[in-house]
Amino acid sequence: MIEANIKGILVCPAQDSLFVRVVGRGTFQNSRPLRSYLQEALNQGIVRFVIDLGACQGMDSTFLGVLAGLGLRLRQMKGGGVQIVNAAPRNLDLLQTLGLDRLLEVSSTAAPAGPGQPMPPANAFQLLSESDVEALTRPLDRDETADLMLEAHENLQKADGRNAQKFQDLTQMLRAGVQRRQEKAKGQP
Repeated sequence: MIEANIKGILVCPAQDSLFVRVVGRGTFQNSRPLRSYLQEALNQGIVRFVIDLGACQGMDSTFLGVLAGLGLRLRQMKGGGVQIVNAAPRNLDLLQTLGLDRLLEVSSTAAPAGPGQPMPPANAFQLLSESDVEALTRPLDRDETADLMLEAHENLQKADGRNAQKFQDLTQMLRAGVQRRQEKAKGQP
């Protein structure tokens, strides 16, 4: 049973589907555990994802880029899909502004559309480890975070070409930092 004051990413796998609830904010701080969990679900053959934003207070671009990455990967696999449900007006606007409504199925209603499992009850969800940003047990790794942010923003650019200009400066800065780190690791000045 999930306590009412818990914030973070809640997950509930069910047959060929994965249900995700975002409680609080979706940020770069809880994007890493979400991305890892989504990748593992894909590797296990899950191709239907339902993401409930009913309790989501907002999302940053890195979090949105992780969602875009999931949609892009499913598009390459030519199967399954991502449904966003309970998108409040502000979150709906974010998804539309970044063009993710063309990659993901986005709805402001509560019920997942189409065939498949109905939304599981609240007590079926488990908190994803390290996803409650207010209760992180270790500091974020700077290099891992930079790599994740670069990947997420590149995903946003791939998802909608109009995002290239929006995130051009940020991705250039992140890419340069990653390149400097790699050169330093190789012993180059």
